[in-house]
Amino acid sequence: MEKLYQVAGITRQGYHKKRKTQESEAHLFSHLKHAVLELREDHPRMGARKLYLLLNLEGIIGINKFENFLSQEGLGIKHKKSPYITTNSNHVFYKYSNLLYGIKLTGVNQVWGSDITYFIINESVYYIVFIEDLYSRKILGYSANNNMLHDNNMEVLSNSIKMRKGEDLGNLIHHSDKGGQFCSTNYINLLNKHGIKISMANNSLENPYVERLNGILKNDYLYPRNRVKDLKSLRKELDTVVVLYNEVRPHSQLGGMAPAQFERQIKNIQIEDREPLLLYDFASQKHKANAGFFEASTKRMSKDCNKKGKPEVNADMPHSHRTSYSSESCSPAELSSASLDNANIKLSEN
Repeated sequence: MEKLYQVAGITRQGYHKKRKTQESEAHLFSHLKHAVLELREDHPRMGARKLYLLLNLEGIIGINKFENFLSQEGLGIKHKKSPYITTNSNHVFYKYSNLLYGIKLTGVNQVWGSDITYFIINESVYYIVFIEDLYSRKILGYSANNNMLHDNNMEVLSNSIKMRKGEDLGNLIHHSDKGGQFCSTNYINLLNKHGIKISMANNSLENPYVERLNGILKNDYLYPRNRVKDLKSLRKELDTVVVLYNEVRPHSQLGGMAPAQFERQIKNIQIEDREPLLLYDFASQKHKANAGFFEASTKRMSKDCNKKGKPEVNADMPHSHRTSYSSESCSPAELSSASLDNANIKLSEN
């Protein structure tokens, strides 16, 4: 054996050390695969970096090695772009400006984003409405229906206001597209009743925060879980998915925390000590309708997305709120929402 070691250019100790390391890695990867498969039961399309955070692998295995492991085991995620576009705002009754150009958020209840997105099962088309707090990324209100009547949006807005009962909504901006539901008299009146300012995007690109959420809810959770057969099961599944998103799914721009955890943490931090969230200033830039545009929309995105090694996570700084819109570790933002077209409920293409 000594001659073999000499020929191979290694020592006996080196050989046994390498073999022990290989056995240890094999044992680790076996447990990792099992843990990843268990997490994917609830989070079917969760990316490598978020899995890395949830499994608390820092110091055990590097993020690059973990990503390679997922790829080798066939556990990577392939993103698909949707062929559907369901926005039509030619019916606009009210004209409101986009108030989000370049503003800085320092807390919750400063900007809520809302949207409608389709969900197709076999020959049936359903519509999901939700409202998201842009600072914490928390989903406040949501609903699923087989129509796009403005009553659905009214319900979601009312539930969101009830969820924030007792909190200051005096500086709140409601941002959406110019879909007929958001322009309905009842919806506008409800916003005005609570002193909520109204902001509307000129196109889907100016509503990227909720468009991104569209893709996460549908492509990362609802479709892969494959448990929706009808409207009743969609509503039941949506209840579960919203809890998973709000309470469990880590967000890179929230210091690796889930939205609900982030909201609890920032309550103990003075506003002046929080890092603000800078919303993208579309008014000052010429932009194109493609995903590549978003990759250039923030100054620090390339640092977060392309940095080798472990992701930036600082549990001691829950206000570590990175800037603007990020496409890091997320599903493609679908440029889709829903609106009424001359009172006809249908899918329409711009």
